[in-house]
Amino acid sequence: MREGLYLIDFHAHLKGPGTLHNFCPEDQHTSFFRSTTPFFEGLANFSEPLHDAFTRYLALNFRDGLSRLLYASVGQFGLMEAIRLFKNYDVDQLLRSMDRHGLDHAVVCSLEPFITTHEILEAIAPHRRRLSIFASVGRNEADPTGYLAQHIESGEISGLKIHPVVGGYACGELYHRTKDIVDLATQHGLPVLIHTGHIPVEAIRGLAAGCTEVNAIEPLIAAFPQARFVLAHIGWESWRRILHLAEKYPNIMVETSWQPARIIRRAVDKLGAQRVLFGSDFPLFKQSTALSELRQALSPREFVSVASTNARRLLDVRLFERTAS
Repeated sequence: MREGLYLIDFHAHLKGPGTLHNFCPEDQHTSFFRSTTPFFEGLANFSEPLHDAFTRYLALNFRDGLSRLLYASVGQFGLMEAIRLFKNYDVDQLLRSMDRHGLDHAVVCSLEPFITTHEILEAIAPHRRRLSIFASVGRNEADPTGYLAQHIESGEISGLKIHPVVGGYACGELYHRTKDIVDLATQHGLPVLIHTGHIPVEAIRGLAAGCTEVNAIEPLIAAFPQARFVLAHIGWESWRRILHLAEKYPNIMVETSWQPARIIRRAVDKLGAQRVLFGSDFPLFKQSTALSELRQALSPREFVSVASTNARRLLDVRLFERTAS
């Protein structure tokens, strides 16, 4: 613990011990993807310090319609970069990043159907003192609640994640496909993290069918007033709509990854520091940058709430804290 605080990154990702061939396979199997990826990965591994800083600057400052259209036009390269980052940044890299930045604990979310809950459980098994897992499920899972219930009953997971884009949920079906998942989480007192924000995926076949509309999640939130929802990324470009939704429903918290200090500040001013959670979206976004934006936005007391106290309320980390102290 640094400065006497137990700091928690509420939003991270890892790949499992296997390959990533199942990550948008219809895209990876195209001749363009197969022929371009080796050159792209070699160049990107060399240029990462420069292009990563530039990409993060764009993502933090340019989210208008034209910017998103431009991002979508290079969507295949964005997919290549995401896969490269998952390959290069494994659980050991995550733990080293946490150590460098004084983070004691992180929530790792699976990305079903591409990165499964089973794979993540295997990857983090030696590090459960420092890593929790949120399980997810894709729309084509035959028995989604049964699949998730086995993980809940085993005590292996700390929450559930719904990713409408990666999970393949169309906007019109999102409520009906996920209401039983939220009901299951509510019965067991588990928080539900929902991706919000428009990922520019129009050129990525494996993701293009997923819902990116904020309005599609409101029926789900309205139907479960006892559920504890966390809306990831504060909606990215849709942050105004997400904050409006959170003002309307007190069972919503928001998570800060991919947001600049000025938007994090707006979230705290609108909702109070007790309803905002720190997250990074590692390895797609650097924990160092995410923490820097958070510290710029908040007073020391607010920082304690957002980076520590609020997550500890949602996660059962008391055992981890005793072990770490």
